[in-house]
Amino acid sequence: MRTAREQEESNSRDGNSMRPGAGLNVDIHPALLSENLNLVKHRDNPYLSHEPPNASTSKVSKRYSKGLKFRTPGALAKELDEKRAWLAKERELQKERDDIKKAKVRLGELPDEFIGEQNYLLTDVPQIEWWDMVYVDNPQDWKTKTKYSKSYGTMDEDSDDEQDSESESPSIRYVQHPVPVPAPDYAPSKPKIYLVKREQKKIRRNRRKLLQEEHEQKVKLGLEPKPAPKVKLSNMMSVYQNNENITDPTSWEQTVKAQAEERHQKHVETNIRRHYEAKERKKEKAQEVLPTQTNLHCRVFRFSSLRNPKIRFKLAKNSRQLGLRGVCLRVGDGAGIIVVIGSEKNCRFYSKLVLQRIDWTQSYVDKDSKQHVDCSGDKAELLWEGVLKDTRFRGWFMKECRDESELRSVLIQFDADWLLRV
Repeated sequence: MRTAREQEESNSRDGNSMRPGAGLNVDIHPALLSENLNLVKHRDNPYLSHEPPNASTSKVSKRYSKGLKFRTPGALAKELDEKRAWLAKERELQKERDDIKKAKVRLGELPDEFIGEQNYLLTDVPQIEWWDMVYVDNPQDWKTKTKYSKSYGTMDEDSDDEQDSESESPSIRYVQHPVPVPAPDYAPSKPKIYLVKREQKKIRRNRRKLLQEEHEQKVKLGLEPKPAPKVKLSNMMSVYQNNENITDPTSWEQTVKAQAEERHQKHVETNIRRHYEAKERKKEKAQEVLPTQTNLHCRVFRFSSLRNPKIRFKLAKNSRQLGLRGVCLRVGDGAGIIVVIGSEKNCRFYSKLVLQRIDWTQSYVDKDSKQHVDCSGDKAELLWEGVLKDTRFRGWFMKECRDESELRSVLIQFDADWLLRV
């Protein structure tokens, strides 16, 4: 009679070792050791005995077993259009909500989160503040403590009585209330910064660079239209790269010439507009420079000779730039008088020009005779300065008179003959 171990070895040799829990102790099937692949079949393979005979583990086979499902034409496009419409509607609703919120912020109904007003909202207002708790007995009825309701007139501030303790004497009688001082009604002026020419050019260059970058960003985002190309006859073929400009170059040449003419006309109109705007600004500035009827400062100068044309040019140019009124009269190449009327600052500037900056003794060469003219004896002096109530001078001009009588008659026309007697 065979033993149990011999029986188990016999079963292993026959390939019938199906004892559960054997694990790696199971011997390999004899059919797998054979070189004949026909012997290895699904029904004879013990490792695939738990699967059905026609089972397939391929994903493609499983997909085909379920059947193919095709999308109907236009389904994806319809789904995308619906999503775009929903997003557009959401953007419109969000924009409406933002507009309503901004309107409420302007009216003061909502806090302005841009400057942090939401941090100052009162969420829970207490019945009594903590700094008032020491002065009341009962927060419910707001009754003040006895020591704070006493009359100060009956109390002696210099008392050294030991019974006069802090619990009985109020401490608020020592509070000093400062005298209220009204705030200044003028805003502090910001100091003006003067820049040199190089710094002004740098600031202008940086400002124009930022504007150009902003314009380019708006063009990229589609907020502004893309600028049209600047087409000329020299780059026409490279810009318009199509067949039409080759088959009909004459019409394209006329189109390019029309565009160039339009750009030139726009340039001319812009220059004319800037010219008139500059004139208007200059006129407004001149009106501001003109003194009022209560600010008419007058200065009168006398000179011995005004033969030098450079000096005449300096006097006329500065008087017009400063917006002064008055006259410069002379008798031939002899003596004369200068009258200037304007603001105190401009008159002071003109006075420094006449008395300090101009060299009256400077000689010159006559353009007609080519002769050297000596002006060593010429000079100028201040005759009178003061404030006028009114004047008939409406501008500043220079005139050469024949004699003293003509000079006096010119001053009489402007009610200024009294200047000769000062």
